[in-house]
Amino acid sequence: MAPNDSNKQPPDADDESGPYGIADDEGPATAGRRVEPRPDLSDSQDRDPTPTDAEDSDPDDGTDSLPPPISRQSNPQPWLVVAGTCAALLLISWLAGAPQLSLPDAKGNIPELGFGERLNGLARTVVFIPLATLAAVFGLGALAFVRQRPIGAIAPLFAKAAAIVCLAMLVWLVPTEFRMLKQLLNTLGLPLIAGALTVPLFRLHPRDAAFATIYGLLGMLLLFGSAWVVVWAASPPS
Repeated sequence: MAPNDSNKQPPDADDESGPYGIADDEGPATAGRRVEPRPDLSDSQDRDPTPTDAEDSDPDDGTDSLPPPISRQSNPQPWLVVAGTCAALLLISWLAGAPQLSLPDAKGNIPELGFGERLNGLARTVVFIPLATLAAVFGLGALAFVRQRPIGAIAPLFAKAAAIVCLAMLVWLVPTEFRMLKQLLNTLGLPLIAGALTVPLFRLHPRDAAFATIYGLLGMLLLFGSAWVVVWAASPPS
């Protein structure tokens, strides 16, 4: 007679451990040993920074915090052409005795320039252009020192400074019959126009352009004072 199998309970279908107490989803290699939990790498704080992250978050890297230079890298030849053209126009005007260069008298009459006055004006223009260019470079260098900005490319700096000076000197060719107005144009018009031109050419703030113009005038006084001292020291005693 066959044994009665009615008392045997079938294995529970909902039991996840299976008939041998082993999880069904575990293979034979993991049977009977404890499975260590895997670390959660979803949190960005638990993962190690990659070399790219380390480079981006380097606090010692100050390249992004550096201000832009005063003189950006560019081709200086176009500015030298502009400076040469304006200087040649002034020199030709002095040689031709242009009436715009003469100072009106008290009655508003414009006297004709003599040969000696033409040569004198020609010599003063030849000397004034390099001195004013150096003064403009001095003003921009002083601005870079005060604002803690790099000076930048040297060749475009001198070329643009020469172009600014020569363009501003064209104010001497403005015709007017008023003596006072002509004197103001010859003295104050040149630095005002030069300061205004530094804004687009060097991308300066108007306040920085004003400071650079003031520093340039101080440099001009220093150059003329030094030249006067040299001439006075070299002159023979009377």
